[in-house]
Amino acid sequence: MRTIYENYRGFKISKQESIYNAIQADGIVFSRWQLSQVLDTVDNYVEVMENSLSEDPQTDFPLN
Repeated sequence: MRTIYENYRGFKISKQESIYNAIQADGIVFSRWQLSQVLDTVDNYVEVMENSLSEDPQTDFPLN
């Protein structure tokens, strides 16, 4: 396994044989055939997570 990036948006990017992997400390793993695909997947994941954290938390829970 060869490390490509130690910390790309919180993921370690590596290549094992012909597959690129993105691994986060929380156990989240993405595997793709091309480096650009795995980087795009990480970017999309991080953007979705950032957007979900920036939303108003009161809108997700009913008021009693």
